[in-house]
Amino acid sequence: MALHLKQFPRFLAERRGPVILGLVVVALLWIGVAVKHRADVRDAVQDSERTTHNFAMVFEENVLRSIGEIDKSLLYMRRSIESRAGREDYGTIVNTTDLLSEIIVQVAIIGPDGVMRATNAGPQPPPATDLSDRDHFRIHVESPDDVLYISRPVIGRASGRVSVQFSRRFLGPDGRFGGVVVASLNPSHLTQFYDKIDLGTPAAISLIGSDGVVRSSGGVGGGFGVGADLTRTATYQKIRSGRSGTFTIEMPDGAESRLVTIRKVREQPLWVSVSVPEAEIFKDARATLRTDALMAAVLTLLVGIAVEKLLRIEAKRSEAEARVVRLASLDPLTDLPNRRVFRASLEARAEAARAAPGAPYAVMFLDLDRFKLVNDTLGHKVGDHLLQAVADRLAATLAPGQILARLGGDEFALLVPRAGDRAALEAMAQAIAEAVLAPFEIGSHQIRCSVSIGIAVGPQDGASADDILIAADLALYAVKAGKRGTVRFYDRQMSEGLEERRQLESDLRRAIERGELELHYQPSVVLKTGEIAGFEALARWRHPVRGNVPPALFISIAEECGLIHAIGEWSLTEACRQAATWPERLKIAVNLSPVQFTGPDLVGTVRGVLERTGLAAHRLELEITEQMLLDSGEGTLAILRDLKALGLHVAMDDFGTGYSSLNYLRSFPFDRIKVDRSFVTGLGTGAQNAAIVRAVIDIARVLGMRTTAEGIETPDQQRVLALLGCDEVQGYLFSRPVPAGEAQALIARWSAEHQRAKTLAA
Repeated sequence: MALHLKQFPRFLAERRGPVILGLVVVALLWIGVAVKHRADVRDAVQDSERTTHNFAMVFEENVLRSIGEIDKSLLYMRRSIESRAGREDYGTIVNTTDLLSEIIVQVAIIGPDGVMRATNAGPQPPPATDLSDRDHFRIHVESPDDVLYISRPVIGRASGRVSVQFSRRFLGPDGRFGGVVVASLNPSHLTQFYDKIDLGTPAAISLIGSDGVVRSSGGVGGGFGVGADLTRTATYQKIRSGRSGTFTIEMPDGAESRLVTIRKVREQPLWVSVSVPEAEIFKDARATLRTDALMAAVLTLLVGIAVEKLLRIEAKRSEAEARVVRLASLDPLTDLPNRRVFRASLEARAEAARAAPGAPYAVMFLDLDRFKLVNDTLGHKVGDHLLQAVADRLAATLAPGQILARLGGDEFALLVPRAGDRAALEAMAQAIAEAVLAPFEIGSHQIRCSVSIGIAVGPQDGASADDILIAADLALYAVKAGKRGTVRFYDRQMSEGLEERRQLESDLRRAIERGELELHYQPSVVLKTGEIAGFEALARWRHPVRGNVPPALFISIAEECGLIHAIGEWSLTEACRQAATWPERLKIAVNLSPVQFTGPDLVGTVRGVLERTGLAAHRLELEITEQMLLDSGEGTLAILRDLKALGLHVAMDDFGTGYSSLNYLRSFPFDRIKVDRSFVTGLGTGAQNAAIVRAVIDIARVLGMRTTAEGIETPDQQRVLALLGCDEVQGYLFSRPVPAGEAQALIARWSAEHQRAKTLAA
């Protein structure tokens, strides 16, 4: 699964919400880490400065205490010498226990000539050692001031150890310069002292003279060495300024920088120095930074995971939205634009045509012929695959700019934005029709189908999109009403016919409300006996202006506008009510429209009519057309089984006019087959029609069904049908359809004539 965050730069450029939010959170997180680290560094520096400053003060006090102790010994020696004027018993003085101290390495007395007269170190009496070149002697010879002198670290000629010499001058009996008393300090004394103190950080300490030379050094390495000359360093520059303070210095030879605090020793030419390496100062801050950075990295990872999840959610939402948009604009089965997109494109083209007259465009409506038969016989899955294959073929015929859409079911529409003349459009339509005619290989089935095409040309056939769509639909309707699989252009007469149908629809609604419809009844006669077997109820409408409206016209209008449900229930009720007044042996046949089978409860309606009228169910025969089964299939058969379960009879009307699917005769037990009048009319003119009628009668007999032939107009037709074995006949030879009152009279007259005929025959 690809990470969405790999596209971070693109998402950032697009200002995607989750990315911006995640970036802000991560930026704030790391800024917080940086700010905290900066504060930790500042606090560390402040703590270190405070610590080194405090330690410098302690160091200073220790130095002053040590110097005071040494100077006390020197003053004692000088007082002892000067109080024994004329008696130079120096050995006794230097070896007295009053001069013993843990910090004093050696004490000595130097005469005015610079020769050491006595010392408590080495062999006794000590050898004469010339020290006249030493600074701690020469300073007192050259200056009459009574000062405590602190030398640079030197190697004692008597002791042989590195020491710092502390000296004072004394006077002879004559009041002149009598010599120098000296005390040597072991520099490690300071180190030993500070090794016992926990500084908290590895600090280095130094005692530096005002001349820049280090007198003593201790603590952790990295400080100044004993005897080092600092006159060329930044530290000495700070000492020369005479101000105590804290500063950072770069150590020589690439050593780590150190934070140094220097402090002037009170009343002494000395400075104490405490230094700490910067790495130690910032150690805790850096450790905290590592912890904070690790936590920030983990949080950054979590934010990244959260952003990734948000991006995935957003991606899923975008995919869902895109799918919704796709579903809203494309047909899910064929991936062609749907009705909404097609209409929007057509409206845009119609608007462009109004703005720029003289640029014709065309709309073609395409309808697959007999597609429902494929669905019913091969299944909807095969039908769907066929639609997809048809869509692919149609799309292959398109020119650039043309828009092909599926409107629903087996209906397609084509928008031709730049239409040529009618000949070019017709050639295009013929090419489309020919492309569809080639057989389709759908699974193991080879399917052939044709397409009916209606064409409307804008703006001449309509200024608006609605007008063009209506015009193309009317042209297609004309093709389907005539010869399927052909092409027709829209013409004005189609609209006039539509207006007439709309007016008839309005009049039909009023006729139903006013009860202007009536039923006529045509008898069905038994050929063998000549008796009336029953009647077929036929709806009639006498229009107050137009006169008698053909049933085929107003029934088709009623089916289109949904009025057939009201007409069907009325006709069924009226027919059953009339039949209930007839003799028990007579049946009544009522035609059912295919549209009635799509109603909410046809079976319940029939049951209710039988209950209300009191007609026995076995006297009712419902007639359906063969084409209805071909168009509706299994759904209609299921309803027919429920109707037959009521006890009524079911007849197949107009048998032979459709595809004559014998499968339906085998799968549903019809009670009767009615032979269409088109076969009856040809009886006596040739053997072909007689053979067809004989075949139908034989099939019905084998399946246990009765037969009725329609449209009998001559005695010859009656005679031939009798010879062929037909059960019943119906036609003008016996009676035209008559109103209910005349039907009663016909029943009475026919019964009397039939009775008289039987009497004569006897």
